[in-house]
Formats: sequence, structure tokens, C-alpha cells
Amino acid sequence: MNVTARQRTILDILLREQQGLTVGVIAEQVGVSARTIHRELDAIEEVLRPFRLELAKKSGLGIELHGSPEQKEALHERLLHLTTIEYTPEERKMLILAALLEATEPIKLIALALDLKVTTATISHDLEDLADMLSKFKLTLIRKRGYGVEIQGSESDKRRAISHLISHHFSEYELIGLLRENIRNKNQRDVDAVSERLLGLIDKEKLRKVEAALEHLQDDLPYPLADSAYIGLMIHLALAVERIQKGENIYFDEHTLAELKETQEYRVAQEIVRRLADIFLTEIPVAEIGYITMHLRGAKLRSFQAGADWPENLDLVAKTNRFIQACAERMRLPLQDDPSLFHELLKHMEPAVYRLNRQMEIRNPILEQIRNNYPELFRVVKKAAADVFADMDVPDEEIGFLVLHIGAAVERAAQVHQRYRALVVCSSGIGSSKILATRLQKEIPELVSLRNVSLFDIGRIPKSEYEVIISTVPLPLDDQPYIVVSPLLPEDEIRKVRSFLQKSSISSSSPTEAAVWHMAERARQVKQPINQLKSVHQYTGYAIQLVEGFQLQSLNNQGWELEELLSAICKSLSQKGTVRDKEAVVQLLLEREKVSGLGITGTRMALFHGRHVQVVRPSFTAHRLQQPIYLRSMDDQQMAIHIVLLLLGPKEMSKEGLEVLSKISSLLIEEEMIAALESADEQVAAGYLQERLYEFCQKQIGMERVQ
Repeated sequence: MNVTARQRTILDILLREQQGLTVGVIAEQVGVSARTIHRELDAIEEVLRPFRLELAKKSGLGIELHGSPEQKEALHERLLHLTTIEYTPEERKMLILAALLEATEPIKLIALALDLKVTTATISHDLEDLADMLSKFKLTLIRKRGYGVEIQGSESDKRRAISHLISHHFSEYELIGLLRENIRNKNQRDVDAVSERLLGLIDKEKLRKVEAALEHLQDDLPYPLADSAYIGLMIHLALAVERIQKGENIYFDEHTLAELKETQEYRVAQEIVRRLADIFLTEIPVAEIGYITMHLRGAKLRSFQAGADWPENLDLVAKTNRFIQACAERMRLPLQDDPSLFHELLKHMEPAVYRLNRQMEIRNPILEQIRNNYPELFRVVKKAAADVFADMDVPDEEIGFLVLHIGAAVERAAQVHQRYRALVVCSSGIGSSKILATRLQKEIPELVSLRNVSLFDIGRIPKSEYEVIISTVPLPLDDQPYIVVSPLLPEDEIRKVRSFLQKSSISSSSPTEAAVWHMAERARQVKQPINQLKSVHQYTGYAIQLVEGFQLQSLNNQGWELEELLSAICKSLSQKGTVRDKEAVVQLLLEREKVSGLGITGTRMALFHGRHVQVVRPSFTAHRLQQPIYLRSMDDQQMAIHIVLLLLGPKEMSKEGLEVLSKISSLLIEEEMIAALESADEQVAAGYLQERLYEFCQKQIGMERVQ
């Protein structure tokens, strides 16, 4: 028996009153219109039928409940133990939105009202709120008398709204559990009516098949995906197949699609689409490949380690350095001396900026926790982001993630000795797991190095590599203990972790082993004096090569194509012995130009860069053009280029060499460096470059001494 809270109130009134009551009196007591009471009475008659009770409606006397005292008592007892169906305004709006997004034709207001057991006036009021929300997705709510209600907009925007609706209602780990159970047709969990309705937007069988198509995704990509990104991709693909089969076609800009075709993610997306087409026996448009590619590029967690590829977006390298500097100055902390912060931020910022530029949704499930726990840090980071990334709107959700990275660097300064190795399982993203790990290390000295792992990857880690598991989400583990804490580790949960360690069986046996392991690991990491000398030599050696090889020359490029221009520049380098096979290097640079824009925003310069086996030694040169050429900028805008910069390195370079090259790239958006290069005075430009590289080497040598 299902009744709404309003129906239960009406029944309570009728059971309490022995004499009949008019509809007007009941309406006044309930606080609704008489018309609403008339509509509810029709539903109440169905509720009364199993109890052999009926409503007697007498003109002038009102409504009376007819039946024996025993029958009325049975109804009363049932109502006492009854769970009513009543939606909050927020839940009701989600259900309305789900119905409209799923519908292929207009829906009448009365149909929505009857379905949700409210008045059409209530539905109308809810629609006004929904219209504002839909506008954020570039969707329009159409309402016409006699026509009904429908949502108008592009297919891609409708899908974005559906994905937002689902992800807004569920956290990542809830979605993982519910989707997996739905796929396997399990019913081990109680799911409320709203959750059931939202999950109904995604067909279970399609989800199962999509999961099969993504089985080898992590093997196909050269970088891992966050759990939330994997879930988002599953939802996107299931919705795509569902709506393609309904005849809903999607559009993708041809120019952007042509650019994406040069990326590795596009090839992975092609393979995903091929698998889906085979599984569903459905032709999938090329436009879908573009959207999958964008999803992958916007979700990647790229590694930037010693020996890794040189970062493609050097403008972003520079801005990341400026962002750290801005935070450091406001907080009066030496954040620039934390290399881990730079690499982790750069790894985060590349996909983040991609999402921001394309107005893709950014969801941060612990935003309010971050605001409450780090109010001052949130303010500092938001101001720094506004200054450094002034050309884009950075939402609070993204600010929250940046706070986690800066907060992790602040916490690292207070790390203490540890004794146990631990896995930290967190599905909210690498930033939140990072700050949880550093807080654990600070607050609980017993813990040794903490390894952050994905919810999906926990089963792949050998048990010999850890003693304890600390998670922010429930885990499907039956054979080993673990503890669940929140990502920000409040004071009461610190005590909870300590208690867990004390009760754990490792308390008496493992500490000595872990301590020995930790000492050995530290011994391997500590640099001997000879290694420090080698590192210093690497920094200064690369810096000297770049300063001595620098040149600023003028080129008469009248009538030249881009390939001729690059060929002339590389020929000069070949004559100096910097480059062996100039044609191979030219082809590398041309291919690089196809991948993304090279124009440095806010200047008249473009930076061509790369590493190749035919490059003998690192080189940085500047070339003033007599006739400007037109190229894409790093933010995908056409711009006139008057100065071509060329930054080259050998294919195999040490960590120190890569850091020196990255330092040069970060100088290229500094006003002083830009002015020096545009001055046409080689001595001025070389002098500034020499001064800044000297400062950089001094700083790096200082860091080597304290290690």
C-alpha cells in the first residue's frame, strides 16, 4: 500500500471525525485547494478498498468514512506503520527533468502532476526553476497551452544534462556499486524511488555491453583514468547508443574533429566505436568518435616524470609556475621548492584546462568539505587562479581541486617518521587522495609511505607491498580488514585510524620489517656527494649549451611556405652541428604543429619545439620574419606570427636537462623576456636568458645541497 503524506493526512482527519466534513474544511486543514482534495479522494478510494471501507459523499453534509470500528482500526494500525511516498522539492524537480529529457514528444502538465501527486501549479513553479538550470546547458524549456512541455536543444547538450542529473544525485562510489549491481541484475541494495528513476535513464543491458566494450581501455591508453572519468565515459556511451537507436543524431564541429584526428585518443575512440558497433549491430556516426575523444582528453591523468615526454603545452607549464608563485607569495611559503607540487599540478591542469576551454562539466563531490576545512586557503587559491588564468572562468569546483594540491604541498612540510606501509583507496580523484595521504603521514607517525590506488585497481596490488588499507569508500573485501575514513580526515577519524592500527595483527610483527624496508628505501633515495656533483654538472652544462647556442636572426621569408621556413632554420642549425638530419627534424616540427596551436597567447611569437634522435644537443633560437605567417595559438585562435622560436632537445635527456628546457618555456610569457626577444637585439635577449638560467641553476644547486 503506497500513499502520499497528503493522502495520509486526509485519512487521519476522516478517521478522527465521526461526522462528515466538507471538502472545504478538509482543504483548510490540509492547507491545499478544494480541487486538490477532490483529486486526492479518487486515489484514497483505492486505498480503502482492501479494508472494505468507503467514502460516503453527501450533498450539504460533506464526506464521511463508512465501515465498522474494526475495519477503521485496521486502517489506523496500517497507517501508523506505513512509509509514505513524498518527494522533496529537489527530488520532484529531478524526476520532472528526467521525464522531460527522456521524452521524445511534449508531456502535458497534468500528466506530470498526477504522476508526482501534486497540483499543476506546483509543477509549473518547478518548471520555472528548471528553466534557469537548463539554460546552463544551452537548453530551452518550451511551454505552450494545449501543447505541453518539452526541452529543445542539441542532442549533445541533452546528453550533458542527463549525465549531470545522474552524477549530481550519486557519488562516484554509489554509482559504481549501483551500476555494477544493475548490470548484474542484483537487488542487494535498497534503492529509493528517485534513484531508481534516474538509473532507469540508462538501460541495464546496454550498460553491460558498454562495460564489455571498455574492457581493455586501460591497456589502450598510455595513462590511467580516474574512477569518476571511467564512470562518466560508461554513462556517456550508454546514453549515446540509447539515443542513436532512437534516431537522435549528434553534431560535431568539422574543424575540431579534423584536429582531434591527429591525437592518440582519437585512435582509441575509433576502436571503442568499432567495438560498440559490433556489439550493438548499430552504425555509429563519426561525430560520436569526436565526443569520446574529447571525453578521454578531458579526463586523463598524465604522468610527468624523469624521462617522460616533454610537455606539449609550454604556455601551461609557464602558467603552472606562475600559479604556484602567486600562491607562495600570498601564503609566504616556499612552495616553488616543492618539485612534486609542480609535476602534480601540471598533470592535473592539462586536462582541467581542456575541460574549461570546452565548457565541459567539472564535478567536485567534496567541494563543501574543502570550503569548510580550508576557508583561507580556498580564498588564496581562488585569487591566484583568477590572476593567472584570467582568460577563462574557473568555477569553484575546480578551485576545490587546486586547493587540494596546494594543501598537500603545505602538509608535506610537516611529515614525520613512519612505520607501516599503507594503501590509500580514494575514488574522488588524485588531489583528494593526495591530501588524505599527507594528512595521514602527518597525524599518524606509525604509517610508512602511502600508495594511492583506484577502487578498480586495489585487487591488482600484491599483499606483500602493504600492511594496511585506508579507504574513503566501502570496499568489496572479505578476506582482509580495512578502515573507511573521509578524504579530509577529521580529528575523530584520526583516533579511529590509530585504534585500527592497534587492533590490527600487524602491530606486533610488521613494524620492524616495515621500518627496515623504509630505512633501505630512504638509503636508496639519498644522493651521495658524487651524485649531487653530477646533477649540478647536468644543470649547468645544459644551461651553458643553450646560452652559447642562442641566436636571434632575421629571415627574409617572402613567398615561403611553413615547411620552407622550418627547413631554412634547421639548415642553419645543421651547419653548426646542432642537428644531423635536418629533414627528419622539420617533419617532427610540422607534425607537432598539426596536433595543437603553437602561437603564444598575448605575443607575436610561436614556439616550435620537440625532441628527436637527430638533435645532437639542446638548442634555443629566435627568428624574426620579414613577412608574418598565420598559425593557431595555444588557445586555438588564428594569430599573426612575427617571431618563430625553436626549442630542441635530443631524444634521450636526463631529468636535469628536461627541467632546464621547461624553464626556458616558462620564461616565454614573461614580459621582460618577450620585450627582449622583440627588441631585435641579440645581446639583450641573450643577456636576459643568461641571467634567468643562472638564477635557475643556483636554486637547483641549493636544493641539491639540502637533499
